[in-house]
Amino acid sequence: MTRVLVAGGGAAGVAAAVSASGAGAEVTLAERSQRLAEDKRSFLDALAGAPPRCDPSEAERLLAANDVEVLLGEPVVSVDPSSRSVRTRSGRLEYGALVLASGSSWLDAGVRGASKGGVFSLRSGEDYSKLHDALDRLARLAIVGSFPLSLLAAQAVASRTAVSVFVGAGPVPAFTERMLARVTSAAAGAGVLVVRETADAIVGLGTAEAVVSGGSVHPCDGVALLPRAAPNLPAIDCARGRNGGALVDGSMRTALNGVYAAGECAEVRCGLGSLPCRLGSSSVAMGEAAGTNASGGTARAVLSRCIAVDLFGVELCTAGIDILGARRLGLDAVELACYSDGLDSSLVYERSTRALLGVQLAGPGALSVADYASYAVSTGASLDDLLHHESPHLPSSCSSRSPISLTGGRTRASARG
Repeated sequence: MTRVLVAGGGAAGVAAAVSASGAGAEVTLAERSQRLAEDKRSFLDALAGAPPRCDPSEAERLLAANDVEVLLGEPVVSVDPSSRSVRTRSGRLEYGALVLASGSSWLDAGVRGASKGGVFSLRSGEDYSKLHDALDRLARLAIVGSFPLSLLAAQAVASRTAVSVFVGAGPVPAFTERMLARVTSAAAGAGVLVVRETADAIVGLGTAEAVVSGGSVHPCDGVALLPRAAPNLPAIDCARGRNGGALVDGSMRTALNGVYAAGECAEVRCGLGSLPCRLGSSSVAMGEAAGTNASGGTARAVLSRCIAVDLFGVELCTAGIDILGARRLGLDAVELACYSDGLDSSLVYERSTRALLGVQLAGPGALSVADYASYAVSTGASLDDLLHHESPHLPSSCSSRSPISLTGGRTRASARG
């Protein structure tokens, strides 16, 4: 019987442990904290005062039901692949196969004045709950973070306070620019100001009174920071991606024999580079594949990185990578966008193979084709495939074809031309 050791008790680690046990392995899960990690997908629920959709006790019951040995307060400090063993806080553990699912660690927000009173650094479910409890005392809240999480947070609190959101000033593709313009306009109707600049500093006498951004001062009496995260790995001599995560292939294998990685501590090879995986859905898919393969299986994680949200009444769906992301990976990518029945759509594809790399949709009906967008991107469908896939009917459209199929047809015609 294979002995599988899983390092980390988050979404990826629990999925890996359960899958490995289901495949017949003897499984031990080592988690650095005194309890299993929180499910980050439920954090926004706390802003609305709702209980989390999933708590660590549910994961504990799942692991117990699958006979997984759980070691809490036992971080994996270093890995010795040659002896197939790891060093932990209290000693040494041997393994037949190892799954690294050690997640990520928070980076400094990089905003001057972040230590002032009235500043909430949102790192845990408890932090989100504290902000929820303070909202009635705040006339205007500033939220600093990336798209779309910062806007989802703004949407969750907009009924209780005025909000300014600072989403940064970095370059974005033309289609994303149009998408942001639609959301910005809709957000304004809900009392939310979207600022396309970086928050440079939080100012005030002891407590937050304003955010300085792009040479302008934006008054507020509270600031919520959504800090960036970086892969958190034990000491191990493995190939790393540009973001510091362990490089893996589609089977979640690293370059080290018997060592797999999944979730936020891993990066999947793509083109001439790699892609980090920050979504909970990606972590689960990666964990399941890693656990299965660590037990002798042959699974592959097929990832689309699909996000489907409604922001202030604007339906958005993105899957795969955009044109700038594709070119950063060294891919010879082409983008074609079109507009029909109020819906913006964009397809990014590889020039020679015409394989789909990414989809972006904004407008009425975008959510109705989210599953199809995820499937088409994750399977690398070609432009020709898009024309013949059965896909959902778009209720708001007079066409019987999905916007992805319609755009695919126009893209194919353009590529031939």
